[in-house]
Amino acid sequence: MNRWLGLLALASIVPAAAAAQDTTAVRRSDTTAALRPAPAPTVSLSLAEALGQARSTSPTYRQTLNDAAPARWGVRNAYGNLLPSASVSGDLGYIGSGQSNFGGGFVRPTSAFLTSGYSLGVFWQLDGRVLSAPGQQKALQRATEEDIGGAGIALQAEITTQYLNALQTAAQVGVARQQVLRNADFLALANARYEVGQATLLDVRQAQVAKGQSDVALLRAAQANNEAKLDLIRRMGVEPPAPVDQIALTDSFPVQAPEFQLAALLSLADEQNPTLRSLKARQTAATWSVRAARSEFLPTLQLQAGWSGFTQQLTDESLLLGETLTSAQGQAAECQYDNQVRTALNLGGQVQNCFG
Repeated sequence: MNRWLGLLALASIVPAAAAAQDTTAVRRSDTTAALRPAPAPTVSLSLAEALGQARSTSPTYRQTLNDAAPARWGVRNAYGNLLPSASVSGDLGYIGSGQSNFGGGFVRPTSAFLTSGYSLGVFWQLDGRVLSAPGQQKALQRATEEDIGGAGIALQAEITTQYLNALQTAAQVGVARQQVLRNADFLALANARYEVGQATLLDVRQAQVAKGQSDVALLRAAQANNEAKLDLIRRMGVEPPAPVDQIALTDSFPVQAPEFQLAALLSLADEQNPTLRSLKARQTAATWSVRAARSEFLPTLQLQAGWSGFTQQLTDESLLLGETLTSAQGQAAECQYDNQVRTALNLGGQVQNCFG
């Protein structure tokens, strides 16, 4: 009876051992996907090209450049206010023909008239605010130029920093890829040692976990590199010329120890820092503004001169000639009648020529 129980126990243990042996079978992981080479770059980008493109298309930098034109026109307008202002005007008029009634049934036809008027005026005013405006506007123009210079330096620093960040992420991709290759070799070694009984299943599982973690790290590094290049292109203000994984950054920079002195840096910043120079220029503009406000208590000089003219022209000259002829004939007839009366009464004083 004990022998049959032993056989039954052995029969039940053998399938269990076989099942356990099946569960410990090591499955070979496919490493070709993680080790697939990156796409060959089709577009190269150097730091100088990135800076030049950013100066041409960066929206933030272009907005700062737009402030230069209003600043120049502000200076021109300030100088223009020192000159006198002139005004010119003219008008044209037309009066139609008609009749003039002088009463008593006496009516005279009138000709049409063309009229024109002209006027010219000159005005010049000089006060403290007008005199202070050129200095104030020139100071504001210098401040605007310094703002533009500061924006250019900030753009250069921004593009350079992002270019270095993209290079850093590209180097991290290379490191992650090497780690994947190393962990793939470790996994292959663990599988080989397990097959010959020199390693346990736990060693194989640990190698698989390390390989999977390195695959994830490689994907994250590649994603970070693509995002860094996209951020660089966004800061440049352009569209990607190719898929981002096919854009290669060609410049490299040697690592050197900085050799700067604090006193020299402070002196250089005090002389050339655009933000500081812009604030100093605005301080000068504020000083001119205070002077202009104080000058309101001073008298104002004003000069004004003008000229005007008026013309009138008849459109029907025959009517005017007819009126003149009729008037002359009437005077001649009156002269002849007067001569006849004087002759009849022997008064003397006759006019010799009534048509002269």
